[in-house]
Amino acid sequence: MSLHNLKDVTYFDLNNEINIPVNNQIPLQKDQQALQAFLKENVAPNLMTFNSLQERFDYLINNHYYEADFIKKYSMAFIEKLYQYLKDQDFHFKSFMAAYKFYAQYALKTNDNDQYLESFLDRVAANALFFADGNEQLAMDLADEIIHQRYQPATPSFLNAGRQNRGEFVSCFLIQTTDDMNTIGRTINSALQLSRIGGGVGINLSNLRAAGDPIKHIEGAASGVVPVMKLLEDSFSYSNQLGQRQGAGVVYLSVFHPDIISFLGAKKENADEKIRLKTLSLGVTVPDKYYELVKENADMYLFSPYDVEREYGVPFSYVDITKEYDNLVANDNIKNQSLKHGTWKPKLVNSSRNPDTPISLISIRLTGKIQLTVGLL
Repeated sequence: MSLHNLKDVTYFDLNNEINIPVNNQIPLQKDQQALQAFLKENVAPNLMTFNSLQERFDYLINNHYYEADFIKKYSMAFIEKLYQYLKDQDFHFKSFMAAYKFYAQYALKTNDNDQYLESFLDRVAANALFFADGNEQLAMDLADEIIHQRYQPATPSFLNAGRQNRGEFVSCFLIQTTDDMNTIGRTINSALQLSRIGGGVGINLSNLRAAGDPIKHIEGAASGVVPVMKLLEDSFSYSNQLGQRQGAGVVYLSVFHPDIISFLGAKKENADEKIRLKTLSLGVTVPDKYYELVKENADMYLFSPYDVEREYGVPFSYVDITKEYDNLVANDNIKNQSLKHGTWKPKLVNSSRNPDTPISLISIRLTGKIQLTVGLL
């Protein structure tokens, strides 16, 4: 049997039976039955076994699955001690989905994806040995924390530790684009490359000119941020980490950007399919001035990033909106759009309650051009 030739498996049906109540009770025991069936029918016959740890590591290193350097920092006697400790902890997956996700996305497989080369204990050991960097006590401590699930390395770290063909160990990147075609192109390329190595990528689009802003003094020529969002979503969908992990991206927009309503509406189920976003996450940067306007039940003005940059000489996101709001409203050279309180507040509040737009961010200006963004992801 191989992972490409699975027949007569029962674990999917057993897992689905959880959703069928029996005597008005959810049959939770079906999850454990599905788990045991998965381990028996999928994992056990397809997990490559070895006669010894020495044979296992020789195979993995000689076939370029594991890096050799981190293994050479330990004696085989210590590695055997570490493995024996992990086995003694008697780890068991607690649910079918936990085991299924590990073997589908984290466990090392042969290059033809036909067999598993790692169990959960093997992945834990690889993390402990790799990140301890030759320190035996630290390796034991890391193994102890991970196997008891008190500590879980970030996805890229846990996935890539010790592997020769791998992505990076970092999880998240934040980049910012400015208002020109070359930079937009570089941003998309950066998203592709960072996603390829396993990172989640956040991109600030607040500096892009709004829909209807001029291009080369031709009014109404700009398409706004939504088409760029669509390009980024497609980029993240295309670029994943060797098929192990789907690309993960989020785009941010200032609440005072003229495209904010269309930005938040791009994930609605009834949005135009040409612009509708399905997997890209959304975030809104919200400075103090927004909350002042909410408190005062005041109208809110949105400002053209194109005009703001021309007037202030810096990108829109570098301007302290809370401090400059009144000046921006009064500046005749900066095109603004007034939203009545009864119009903008319900739209923004309803969007924040939508599970498809889960990110609300508070933007706090510290000193100079340094801006801190905090919130719930």
